[in-house]
This record gives sequence, C-alpha cells and structure tokens, in this order.
Amino acid sequence: MKVNFSDLKNKVVVIAGATGLIGKELSEGFVEQGSIVILSSRNTKKGKQLKNKLNKLKDGKVFYHPVDISSEVSVKALIKFTLKTFKKIDIFVNCSWPKTKGRLKNVDEIPFKSVKEDLLSHLGGYFLCTQKMALQMKKQRSGVILNFSSIYGIVGPNFSIYNSTKITCPPAYPLIKGGIISMTKYFATYFAKYNIRINCICPGGVFNKHDKVFVKNYSKLTPLGRMARSNEIVSGALFLSSEASSYVTGDCLMIDGGWTAW
Repeated sequence: MKVNFSDLKNKVVVIAGATGLIGKELSEGFVEQGSIVILSSRNTKKGKQLKNKLNKLKDGKVFYHPVDISSEVSVKALIKFTLKTFKKIDIFVNCSWPKTKGRLKNVDEIPFKSVKEDLLSHLGGYFLCTQKMALQMKKQRSGVILNFSSIYGIVGPNFSIYNSTKITCPPAYPLIKGGIISMTKYFATYFAKYNIRINCICPGGVFNKHDKVFVKNYSKLTPLGRMARSNEIVSGALFLSSEASSYVTGDCLMIDGGWTAW
C-alpha cells in the first residue's frame, strides 16, 4: 500500500503484536515510510522471520525483541532495549491479542476464572504498555501511542453472524475492547500536556481464512458488503501516527466498512 507520510521517516516505532494478521501489515507499512521499526511479540521464531523479510524492503531498519504485554518485566525490557539502541521511542503501536484457554465458550458456560484471566492478560496488558510507554514519552516531551480496539468495543455483538458456524464472540472480548477505548481516552487527556497523543483504531471483521458461511453472514450486515482486508487498516494507523493527525488525540477511528453506521 503506497501512502506517503514523510514525517514518519526515521521515526522509532515499536509494534507489539507485530507477527499477527494486522501487525504484519502495519510493520510493513511503517518500513515503507522509512521508519525504524522494532517488532515485538511472544513468538520469537515468527518475529525473527518477519524481521528478515522486512529488512529486504527499502534497506529496512527492522529489529526484533520479544515481549509479553502482561508482564511488567517484559515490557520494561522492551523499552530498555529500544532506548539503549535508539535513545527514544517516537511511536508505540499495540495490536497484540493475548489468547487464553476457554475464552471461546458461550457466556452461559464460561468459568469466571477464564474471564478474569482474559481481562488481566489482554486489557491489563494494554494498560501496562500504555502506562510504561507514556511515562517514557513524558520524559521526552513527545510521542504517539496507538491502541487497537474493535467494533465490539462500541456496539454489542450481532450473534446471527455466528449461525451455522463453529465460532462465537468470546464473552470477555467486548469488555476488553470497550475498556481499551475508555482507557485510551483517559491516558490521552492525562498526558496531552506532555505533547503525547494517544488514539485507538476499531477495525471491523478482518478476513482471515474464515468459514464461507461466516463471511456471508457478516457481509450481509456490512454496508460495504464484505469483510476488511488486513492491509486496509494500515493507512489509518499511519495517519494517526503521523503529523497529519497532529490535532487528534483521545479519538477512536472506525475502520469497519460501515458496520457501526446502522
């Protein structure tokens, strides 16, 4: 995807969840803009493979460091690595999605223990990363943080799209995604005086080899009549990370094909 946000060149960008479906597209998008990109995820093998691939693009300046976003020690280690190498963090993007066992059970059968675990690792991890990154950017008196939420942080699930499929919306998922939106707004207002902008993106359903029945069900309820492609999220992320959005903070950008418009 060829989009020009020239001020992103040589910016130090840390991406948590870089090896995921959206994370890989975002990583490539920042590399294409000439950014220095630190990939981070729990999957070291995939992370190093992605690093090697991206370093072949435009003489990419891509690095990898593992992270568990729910571990304070791990998040601090990621920040320490980045500062030791580059002295600053200009942009932090969190599109990670920690997955817990049992999360896909329906709300009438899921154990509360599973919900607590999901909330702690996912929403808790987003809080931890946003807090630690914002504190570092406070020292710099500048920075951008971009969190990833979902349409289900804004509206309730339409369970009809799961009819005749083997999937559902995990009960903790809307709690987490709604929490990420509220948390983003809180941090945005608190850290604005330090020249730090904090926003989030709410993607709609992104196609990832989904069952044909699910794709049909989902597409019928979307004004644009289809699921998103993973690369369609990139432009919005680059916009919110660049000076093109210098007066935008505490916002939630919907990239959902119109799902939340009706």
